[in-house]
Amino acid sequence: MKVVSINTEPEAAAIRALAEGNHRQVLDFLMDSYGNQIYRFCRQMLSDGEMARDVHQMTFVQAYESLGGFKGKSSLRTWVFSIARNRCLDALKMTRRRERRISLVEELPETAADTHTDPEVFKGDLRQRLMECVGKLAPHIRSAVLLRFQEERSYQEMSQISSEKPATLQARVVRALPVLRRCLERAGVTNELL
Repeated sequence: MKVVSINTEPEAAAIRALAEGNHRQVLDFLMDSYGNQIYRFCRQMLSDGEMARDVHQMTFVQAYESLGGFKGKSSLRTWVFSIARNRCLDALKMTRRRERRISLVEELPETAADTHTDPEVFKGDLRQRLMECVGKLAPHIRSAVLLRFQEERSYQEMSQISSEKPATLQARVVRALPVLRRCLERAGVTNELL
């Protein structure tokens, strides 16, 4: 087994730069030292070059934005890889959700055909009814639901956008789903279609 030796002197210099508030120098160090490794990691996690490039970029954007909160409990290398891992997991979740939605949409025409309804009219009607129900939610709840499902934001991203705790936003979304379901049922949308 090959043992990788990490030269701690450049990282120590980056830590000193961080203490001096020179975040740009720290970002340059992170990108120069770990940029290729992070990209390789993202590419292997995601199996998609374009998505890996996006996550790679998001990783360093988040690292730069979060440098002020770096507590030194781990090395900068561990810290930036943790960010990359979390962004990869977020990207994989979004991909699974998107694929699940696409597969559900592909199933809709069969259901619509069974009820002798034009699939395009049905989808437009369902979308319209859903947006009417979302519009009835309180603004702070509506915002959370739209950020989560329309904009496909993680709870952490939503937290940064709204300056609220991720758990609070998640609770709002979870509580809103049954309310939306009941609203859709009252609007005539059947359970099979939800």
